[in-house]
This record gives sequence, structure tokens and C-alpha cells, in this order.
Amino acid sequence: MPNDKKQSFWNQPRFRYGTLSVLLTVFVVTALILLALIFDRLEDEYALQTDFSFNGATTQSQITTNILSQLDKDIHIYVISSEGTPNQTIRSLLDRYESITPHFAYSEENLAKSPQLLTMFSGILGEGKVSSDCIIAYCPETSRARLLNATDFPVYEYSTESGYYIQTGYNYEKPLTEAIVYVSQDDPLCVQMLSGHNELSGENFSNLQTLLTDANYLIQQVNLLNGDSLDPAKPLLILSPKLDISEKELSLLIAFADEGGDFFILSNYSDPFDLHNYNALLLEYGIQFYPGLVMSDPADTASYYDDLPAFLMPHMQRTDLTKELLDSGRSILMLPGSRALKPVEYTGNRLHLDTLLLSGNSYVRDYTENEPDSTEKQSTDEEGVFALAVLARRISKDGSISKAEIIGNTLMFTDYWVESNTYSADFLYESLQYLQGESPISLDIAPKESRENLRMTSLVPAYVVICVFPLLILLAALLILLPRKNL
Repeated sequence: MPNDKKQSFWNQPRFRYGTLSVLLTVFVVTALILLALIFDRLEDEYALQTDFSFNGATTQSQITTNILSQLDKDIHIYVISSEGTPNQTIRSLLDRYESITPHFAYSEENLAKSPQLLTMFSGILGEGKVSSDCIIAYCPETSRARLLNATDFPVYEYSTESGYYIQTGYNYEKPLTEAIVYVSQDDPLCVQMLSGHNELSGENFSNLQTLLTDANYLIQQVNLLNGDSLDPAKPLLILSPKLDISEKELSLLIAFADEGGDFFILSNYSDPFDLHNYNALLLEYGIQFYPGLVMSDPADTASYYDDLPAFLMPHMQRTDLTKELLDSGRSILMLPGSRALKPVEYTGNRLHLDTLLLSGNSYVRDYTENEPDSTEKQSTDEEGVFALAVLARRISKDGSISKAEIIGNTLMFTDYWVESNTYSADFLYESLQYLQGESPISLDIAPKESRENLRMTSLVPAYVVICVFPLLILLAALLILLPRKNL
């Protein structure tokens, strides 16, 4: 009899349903654990290979995959955010980078909690460069760092209708990958910059410096009076000196040219005109400057910007240096406050000059004559079409070729508004590439187009979902409880 009671107890419907529920729960939990282990294994094997982000914003290109796969130096990226919550797209992209190679890692930082980052990178990047919202790529082996901020990621295209650049998308991958390449390079591209003559510096040099560092150029200051030496393999920038170079410096610069060293020279109409040794260096390349400011003829409206005849819109000439810019439609430049270049008559085959940029119908407002404060044309002013930028090739006695690009304007590179609304940066990069014979780091990584986020045009689907889910839960409960009703 006890056995019968025991048997009847185990056969009770309530117990049977309870046992079934427990077994079902155990099965579901076990299945979820197994699925988690399987997906964890799949993630280890095929980590982050599929991008489900909006617009595919975090999918890295094959270019990035190849670069990361070939890394042989450790790279660390510091994502510094004032709020402690960095851009989710950047975080996801860096997760993908991290999954490709053990040589890459990143961390999310806050300057309030990690103030040592300020001093850690001040010597590499410069004082005040590290801000509360930026990204720093760093390679301990090369001791090189690259800083990115929010302005490095938007993509702009020039609109002929508005006359301005408009944002067309974002590219997080390109600057991040270029920064990794830059900091890990054994021998990055480098330009030299002459100092000691009150050249461009501080705020006047800031935008040009940004253009150079954005293209991952190292900038090496050279002060010849302090004993620094010149490397003929690296172009020398001479940026609007206000003081003359010495006889010793002139001889060192000519020796640099004789070894095949190249120059990139900028000047302003307001720079001193009587720098004798500096002018002697220019004469080595067959160039003099006109004294004064180039003013467009008001009737030639295509040669200047808006109603500002001093804001020249030059005509780019087809040369080996400029043909790529012309063929790709990147020839729009603006030169506010320019001086004109005067080629010197020369007989022989040691010099060859190409005009890069020409003014329209213009005159040179010579401030050395009367009416120094007037921009109106005076009877003594020379008029015509003037060279605004020239490329000169000088052949030394031993056959070495030295190139010098000379431009009578600095604001095309140093003024942010002018530079950002024209193709000045492209012109700069093409110039340095032509002089150096090597291209700066510029990976062919396509941006992601700006697209409007997905949104619901009707709330009906949301209401349906809100109502259906509780009904489904109620139905599931009835399916379980109704059989128990008769227990």
C-alpha cells in the first residue's frame, strides 16, 4: 500500500508538470551556456568580422587589415575623453583593430584621472597640444606620437554652387590607420625648416604646421648659426624671413643646393625688400621680387575673390608639378596680399624656370614710392600679368639638380579660412612630393557618406509591438496554467 501511495505521488499531474518545468529550465540554461561558449569561440576565431553598425561605419578596409597584420612594433592608442564616454564608432573600430594583431592596443583615458599623459606627450607633441578630447597614437619603440582631434574625421567636398566646402561624410579609419603607419615607421618623411631670422612662428605658423603634421611629416628646425647641419635628402622650408641670412649661412645654403638640396620658399609683400644675402640666394634660382602688393584690375573679376582685388585667384599653369591638380579639378587657390616674382634674364643651361601660378590683369602697388597707404593704381606702378609662384631647377657644376619652389604668399597656407575653402593643402602636398620624390602617407580609404539616421515615420508599429508582447506572454501563461486547472 505505501508503495501504491508513493507511486501515485510520483504520478500526480502537478509533480509531472513541475518536473517538466525544471527540466525545461535546465535545458534552456544549458543551451544558452553552450551557445555563449560557441559564440565566444567564434569571436576568438573570427573576431569582429561582421559589421552591423549603421552605414557600416566601423568596417575596416583591407588596407588597414594588411597594415595591422604586418605590424612588428607595439602601438598604443590613448582615447582621451572629458566625459569618459568616447565616440562609440571609434571604440568599435579600435576593437576591430585590436582583434587583428597582438601589437595593437588601446585604452580609454580621462585627463582628470590620468594627468601624467599631459607631461608624457608634451615633449613629443608640444606644450598644450594634448586636450581633454583627443586621440594619441604612440609607438614606444620609435618614441613617436601622433595626435588626432574631432576635426580630423569629417570629410568635406568643395561646392561650386555655394563656393564653400560642405561636409559629406566621416572617415574615422583613414586618419587612425595613417597615424599608426606614421608612428611605426623607421624613417618617416621629414622637412627641414630654417630658423633664426624671424620666420613664421606661433599662430602665424600654426595652420601650416597642422597641414604638415596631418600629412605625417616630421618638421625639423634648423638653425645654421647654432651649428645645425642640412640634409640634402630633405626639402628646406624658408618661411617669410624678416631678417637677412649671414654670409656664412648663404655659403652653407649654396653648398646645400650644390648637393642637390631643394627649397620651398614663401614670402609676403610686406617682408623687407633689402635682405641682400637672402636675395642673393633667390638669384641663384633666377628670381627677384617686385616691391609692393599685387592688385587685380577691378575689371578682371575672374582674377580675384568677391570684391577684394588684393585676394588673388591665380591661374594655375600646367607643369609636371601641377598637372595632377589640374586633371582632378583641384586648381582653386586664393592668395590674399601677394608679392610678384620677377624672373631674371639669364643665358645658359644651368637654370630652368616654370611658372606655376599667374595673376590676371594686375598692377603692383609699389609702396616704396608715393602714396604708401593707397591701393589705387599710381602712375609709377607696373601693370601686366605677373608670376605668383615659380618652380626653378638649378644645375650645379657636378650635375646635381636642386629645385626651388618660390611663392609670393603665405596666407594661402597659414590662414585657416583661406586654406579650408581652397585646394591649398593639396597644392602644398603636391609641391613637397615633387621636391622630395616621395608621397606623404595618404591611404586610399573611402569615407562613409553622411546619411540620415533611420527613424520611424509612424508610431503604429511601436504600439503594435508594445501590445503584442504582453499578449504573447499571457498566451504562454494560459498554455501552462489551463492544464493545471483540473488538478
